[in-house]
Amino acid sequence: RVKGYLKNITDNEIFEFENKGIRNNNKITYSYDDVKNTIKINDGEIMLIREGNDFINTFVFREKKSSCNYFLKENNYDVDIDINTILMNVFDNSILIKYEIIDSKCEYEFKIEMSEII
Repeated sequence: RVKGYLKNITDNEIFEFENKGIRNNNKITYSYDDVKNTIKINDGEIMLIREGNDFINTFVFREKKSSCNYFLKENNYDVDIDINTILMNVFDNSILIKYEIIDSKCEYEFKIEMSEII
């Protein structure tokens, strides 16, 4: 079971989700609202890939330099977005990331918790 939220701290908006997911070693996969989400956890790096019918949005969170790419499938067009990781905590059953989109100065908080289905 995967449960979490994406909060726009700047605009005080929150998007919550809860669904079944698959955890395999350092990879978590789940779908919500027809968007496939994949989280890959490596040493000092978290990669979040969100893929919908029209787009692929890839975040690479690191303590030093983070990055984001938004790819529109139909137009074969992509945009790189500079982000700053404010906080990145990885625990056995949860991940918490706070980050800022540098151009817009918008701050976000992403949290995900994993639990076993019994």
